[in-house]
Amino acid sequence: MSLIRRLPAGLHAVADYTVAALLILVPLVMKGSTTAVAVGVVIGAVVAVLSALTRYPLGLIKVVPFTVHSAGDYLVAVLLVTSPFSLRFQHTEPHLTVFYLAVGLVVLAVSLITDYQYGPQPVDPAAQPAPAWPALVESAPVEPAPVGSAPVEPAPAGQDPAVAGRPNPVSQGSLARELATAYEAATQQAVAQQAAAQQAAANLVAAQKGAAEQMAAQQAAARQVAKYQAAAERAAADQTAAEQAAQVAAERAAAYQAAARYAAEQHAAHQTAAQEAAADHAAHLAAALQGTSDEAAAHRAAAELAAAQQAEHQAAAEQAWAAHIAAEQAWAEQAAVAAAQATATS
Repeated sequence: MSLIRRLPAGLHAVADYTVAALLILVPLVMKGSTTAVAVGVVIGAVVAVLSALTRYPLGLIKVVPFTVHSAGDYLVAVLLVTSPFSLRFQHTEPHLTVFYLAVGLVVLAVSLITDYQYGPQPVDPAAQPAPAWPALVESAPVEPAPVGSAPVEPAPAGQDPAVAGRPNPVSQGSLARELATAYEAATQQAVAQQAAAQQAAANLVAAQKGAAEQMAAQQAAARQVAKYQAAAERAAADQTAAEQAAQVAAERAAAYQAAARYAAEQHAAHQTAAQEAAADHAAHLAAALQGTSDEAAAHRAAAELAAAQQAEHQAAAEQAWAAHIAAEQAWAEQAAVAAAQATATS
């Protein structure tokens, strides 16, 4: 089936062999995956074999009608357009994909403008004039039979010799029926071939539609994969941040725990110093009561100094204890934060 019958069969044959050579050589030169290269080589070989078997000017063994060849052209166009998507190498082999799409569209365009009605046209018996055999017989001169020829049988009794020399009407009707039967068979064959071409065109449209739908589905899947990839990257970044926060919280908890221990140690040291100062104060007071006036004054001064030191150590002990309590609370809070972050990242 063609839309504009402009391209003769000879130029179409040249285009067929050119396409076959390009499909075999270009993938081998451009290189690519085994599947992508095999598509071009196999389809090119099929085009070359089909062209060699077609009944048109450059066919070698002319057994395939040119109209049947047209269905093969449309099938080749469909295979070239859809193979990169059906075999899934349109992303890995973009150069071969573009090449196959371009060649497929060229094959389709050449097929749509080719005159596939190549060869002698069928004769329409209805368009032929009725045989004028009776008139020819009547007008033809009667020549004498040559010597040695078959004897002329006499006409039956009562029959006109001129009528006897005319063709039999029964044989004329039989010949007309045979011509009509041959014309009807040729018409049916042409209709069948036209239907096959229309079916091939419909298959081409369906294949193009399927290829477009498949391409759209693959693009949607690629977008979904990209979305999932971005979500996974964000989740990984969040997990890394949470792990870092948990590590910082654990370090702070350890620091607060160390500060709490240090404050407890300071509290105990100041408590001990306060007790020692209290003992010194009591000892100086007792010595002041037993000694002379000068010694009593010195002991009282020492007792006052010991009392002051006791008060300082007592205040420092209380401050250290408050720092200890605060450090323990901060340690407990940071430990809870670290545990929550560790639970969130697990």
